[in-house]
Amino acid sequence: MEDRHNLHRRPEFGFDLPETAAYVQKRLAEMGIESQPCGGPIDPDLRKKFTFAGFPDMENSTGVVATIGKGEPCILLRADMDALPMQEAEGLVDFVSEKPGVAHMCGHDTHTAMLLGAAKLLKDREDELCGTVKLMFQTGEECGCGSKFMVEHGVLENPKVDAAFAIHIMSNEEKGVVGYTPGITSAAMDTFMIKIKGKGGHSSMPQDCVDPLMIINQLYTTLNLLSSREIDPRETVALTAGKCGGGTAANVIPDTADMQVAARTFNRDVTNHLVQRIPEIVDHTVKMWRGDYEIMPFHTPSTYTDADLCGELKPFISEIMGEDRVKVMPCMAGTEDFGYVTEQVPGMFAWLGVGSKESAPMHNPNMFVDEEMLPYGSAIHANVAIEWLKKNQK
Repeated sequence: MEDRHNLHRRPEFGFDLPETAAYVQKRLAEMGIESQPCGGPIDPDLRKKFTFAGFPDMENSTGVVATIGKGEPCILLRADMDALPMQEAEGLVDFVSEKPGVAHMCGHDTHTAMLLGAAKLLKDREDELCGTVKLMFQTGEECGCGSKFMVEHGVLENPKVDAAFAIHIMSNEEKGVVGYTPGITSAAMDTFMIKIKGKGGHSSMPQDCVDPLMIINQLYTTLNLLSSREIDPRETVALTAGKCGGGTAANVIPDTADMQVAARTFNRDVTNHLVQRIPEIVDHTVKMWRGDYEIMPFHTPSTYTDADLCGELKPFISEIMGEDRVKVMPCMAGTEDFGYVTEQVPGMFAWLGVGSKESAPMHNPNMFVDEEMLPYGSAIHANVAIEWLKKNQK
């Protein structure tokens, strides 16, 4: 529990997590496990996108990778490390965040702590491993592309990864229940940050202005019609304009207005259609009303859980939790950037319940974790790795 408490007190969000990465590397070194950074400088164009979206300027991605064992095959275990830019409720725990406005309200501190626990279990049994376990400590999951950076920097190579496994806690699922979804496990998310450029002026002289608020209003209406008129009704699309507006006073037509639109989808053809059509509609609508614009897109794929790998790993999870506690669950509407890993190698993404149906959900300031479940998470990681390597030894 100490790892979780230490991480919870000192949360960091985004890609650049120097304290968190240093803590993980220190703890691995104490176990006799060598680790390396996996990330590096962030591309300037991507940094511009995130500052455009309201994030602080993040220069580096500070992921960490380590291996235990040697030879083939290789299974990867992943934990994300980043927190959220939000305030934790007072009195929730006695190891509260020491950083105002930053808190681990999605449980990534528990993911990191569980994987550190698994690292200790695996290191103690290293001589028994029939291959290599690779530990992936990831930044920027809440940004939607932290795993992408690590994939681009070779986390799936040297040694080559043959299978991947990740656990995410679920605060409002019954404690001790493990859920998984064969096939599409999470929604793809395509986000568009739009800044409309008009021509400001006095509200009594609209003919001399280009009103960006009026353009934003047109866009809001048109984009919300898109899924009902161009997507098969049998498909699921959640399209939301979560930010929309601008201006300072009733008698001032502003120069600019902002809009942020996110589409979550489960079918690749639907995703591709929206990714094409949303920029087209933005372009035509803005130009129709004589405005100009900047648009910054972000794309995160669906996480895909390999059904055959689930068949292999479920018995190893059941050995820890009990067969009746491991269940198939519906695909989640949220987005999980483990999808960048499962695009490249067979993967399984699992949920571990740490609360009850009445508990506060993730991303809520009152989100609470029953910590007695965390050793089970470590044991699941370790048993999955040990037994899968044994079954697939070369």
